[in-house]
Amino acid sequence: MSRPVSIRARLTLALLVIVCIAALLVLAGMYVVLQAERDFRLLAEDRIPRVALAGELAEFTGDLAAVSVGIIASNGKDPAVLAERVEEAAAGIAAVLTSSALQRAPEGEDLARAEAVLRRALAGFNRTSVALGDLAYRAGATDQQLRWTHSDVQDQAGALLQDLSFNMDAALGVLVEDPDPARRAAAEGGLKRDRLARDRLARLASETATLTALLLQARGVEGLEALDEVRELGHDTLDAIALLRIDLPERADIGLLLESVDRLIALAQEPEGIFSQMRGQITLRTEAVDQLASAQQALSEMQAQLSTLGRRERVAAQAAADEAARGVLLGAIWLSALALAGAVASAAILLAYVRNRILRRLERLAADLTRIAEGDETAALPVRGRDEIADMARAVEVFRASAAELQLAHCDLSAEVAERRRAVERLERTQRDLVQAGKMAALGQMSAAISHEINQPLAAMRHRLHNLRLAQPQAAEAIARLEATVERISGTIGHLRRIARRSDHRRVRVTLAEPVEAALALLDHRLHQEAVAVERPAELGRVEVEGDEILLEQVLLNIFSNALDAIGETGRGSGSIRLTLEQRDDVLLRVTDDGAGLQGRAPADLVDPFFTTKEVGKGLGLGLSIAFNVMQDMGGHLEIMPAGQGAEVLLRLRRWQGERKVAHG
Repeated sequence: MSRPVSIRARLTLALLVIVCIAALLVLAGMYVVLQAERDFRLLAEDRIPRVALAGELAEFTGDLAAVSVGIIASNGKDPAVLAERVEEAAAGIAAVLTSSALQRAPEGEDLARAEAVLRRALAGFNRTSVALGDLAYRAGATDQQLRWTHSDVQDQAGALLQDLSFNMDAALGVLVEDPDPARRAAAEGGLKRDRLARDRLARLASETATLTALLLQARGVEGLEALDEVRELGHDTLDAIALLRIDLPERADIGLLLESVDRLIALAQEPEGIFSQMRGQITLRTEAVDQLASAQQALSEMQAQLSTLGRRERVAAQAAADEAARGVLLGAIWLSALALAGAVASAAILLAYVRNRILRRLERLAADLTRIAEGDETAALPVRGRDEIADMARAVEVFRASAAELQLAHCDLSAEVAERRRAVERLERTQRDLVQAGKMAALGQMSAAISHEINQPLAAMRHRLHNLRLAQPQAAEAIARLEATVERISGTIGHLRRIARRSDHRRVRVTLAEPVEAALALLDHRLHQEAVAVERPAELGRVEVEGDEILLEQVLLNIFSNALDAIGETGRGSGSIRLTLEQRDDVLLRVTDDGAGLQGRAPADLVDPFFTTKEVGKGLGLGLSIAFNVMQDMGGHLEIMPAGQGAEVLLRLRRWQGERKVAHG
């Protein structure tokens, strides 16, 4: 029995039909677009540009007019900026005149003649702008020299006037107080000379100030007539200065003043004086304005030609646009009809075959697969046929059966994995306990040996101190301190043995401030010597915890000692230790330092026995390990963590709940 046509062949055939319909639509659309493109290209290349060129030339004409106004009212503005604006306008005009639309126009010859006139005018303007720029540069240097020279003249004149006034006051004093006629006559003659010199110098300073003001006023004039008026006033002032220089006393300081006055006069005289510079600037600005006026006249002629061209082209462009619009509308109608027909044909193919014969069967098959994925193992509706979908349906039934078997196996395996995971966790806990027990056993053996070796010398020391107390009663206070030290050593050895055995400790009420202050008192010498400040909260004296006061003091002593060592490693010569309290169900005491920090070490390693980062001979690595086990035995906890550049130790202590609760706890 022959096999029917496959789904692949059916889909390929349907796809080819749809592709042919789409290709037909694309060809029709391309034909419409090409027709519209041809019509609009004619508009864009010939008609519309000629209409727009008149507007562009009007814009450039306005720019040149603005530049003309700027030149007239520049008053020292940079001519290079104005020249740059003219260059921009010239470039725009050249672009307009070289456009293909104008080259094909009947008015092209008239526009070319006007453009030649425009180029000559702009070339002359550029030369004038260069001359203006050079003159503006020299004028800036001259103005700078004028300011300094005026300042020198006024400063020197002021000093001379003060000196002459002082001499006149001295001469008046002689005339009033000195009885000697000769000295009084000499003082009277000096007074007359100094008064005459002072008056002439004061007028000279005033005239030089007037000359400076006239030179500055010349910088602001706009026409030659106004400049000539200021220049005449300047010459009058120069004549007055020349008269005032006659018969001045021959003094070195007056000679320096006259040199400064000569420099000021040179700035006002020909040929490089300020008046000559301003005459050149006004003349060049007038020439630049005339050249721009010629350029604007040429532009006006070109604009008139373009206006005529624009009116003619607007009519032609409107007609061409109407024709193109009718073509586009007709093409759009045909294209819409073809698109509608293609859409109907494609929808018929998709609905008649793809949806009914393929998609619905695939949807039923997908629903079966979804139920299998969700764990539903009920039988599905049969899918009839002999094509690929029917083969997939039979494969799904096989998969359904396999999934049921796999689900049962998965349940059994999950139970076994969970049991093994619990066993592994128990094993890991046991291993950790064994490792800790081994470490503490080694510590216990060492502490027993150490305590045995130390207890014998301690007993001898106690005996010797007892005999010494009897023999030297006057040293009883010092002997008592030695005995207290021996007892503290003995107590520490006993604590070490008890910690190593993990024996139970006393759990009594402890005011937290007492072990803290006791530990700090033992380290008081180091705290002062190393300039370490300790911050502690005031409420320490009101907080009561449950534990062994001596062991808690030993824990704090180890923590404070480690903090001092870490601060010393920084080499700063000072530091701080901060204690903070948090009262929750338990009491949290945080000890934070600004020392060297953990330096990349794991916090868990720091509480291992014999783990130390100090140099040989400066520590055995037992302090934090002992402190950790003491806190565990008292029902608390010790945790180390980094804190900024330093480190932080967190102590969790049980809050005191009373005698009855502790006894039963």
